[in-house]
Amino acid sequence: MVDLIRMDFYRMFKSKSFIISNIVVFAIAIVTRLAEIGMIKLSQTLGVADAVVSQSSLNEIIINPFGWTIALIVVLISAVTFSYADIANGYIKNIAGQVSNKGDTAISKFIVLGVHNFIFMTVAMLGRVIIALCTGGMQVEWVKIPLAIGTFAVKWLLLISLSTILLFMSTGLKNKTLASVVGVILGSGSLMLMHLMIDGTVERFIHVDISKYDPSMLIQEANMIFSNAIVVALVVIAIFLPLTVVIFNKTDVK
Repeated sequence: MVDLIRMDFYRMFKSKSFIISNIVVFAIAIVTRLAEIGMIKLSQTLGVADAVVSQSSLNEIIINPFGWTIALIVVLISAVTFSYADIANGYIKNIAGQVSNKGDTAISKFIVLGVHNFIFMTVAMLGRVIIALCTGGMQVEWVKIPLAIGTFAVKWLLLISLSTILLFMSTGLKNKTLASVVGVILGSGSLMLMHLMIDGTVERFIHVDISKYDPSMLIQEANMIFSNAIVVALVVIAIFLPLTVVIFNKTDVK
């Protein structure tokens, strides 16, 4: 297992897709702030009252490192690309043939994806911090920093749970196209429309907010309930990771 994990780390860090995706996420973090300033400058030109460029908040950046949802989509697509790369290139057969349990390859990918996601979140956060310092400075509410860091950690766990769903589709079902489409849906928050339709139907019988149990919705919230988000993330992982291992063990590796 240790050798598998080391190999997957090597494969991830040497991947052009991983490097390019990090550059894109960093660039998106920069563009997010510049676009905000541009809109404010435009408002000033049009004579809109009280349109001033405000300082960025370190607390808000830690809580929401990605800024725009497109960055989250890039991260999830990168996770799919990494998870499916060994299958696409055909060398998964050689790898699986050297381990006693083929499912260990899925567990190894899951572990590496945790680091993969943490790196992306950190890169995005650094991008936003750097551009903030270059465009007017940054406000820091030190009392709220621990809460912001806690939110960052919970969102990291939620991101791992989303990656586990994609791992199931890309490695378990061996379907990169499906995993990529689902990754875009989860990253863009498109499930909100489905939630509204379901909630409207279900509320005739019982009041329930499905979005509170959807990791793709929770990861975009600034003020989430930690206990609920953690339970949701762990349940998703507990369902999809074992399912991926079981299915991968039962299918032929080609």
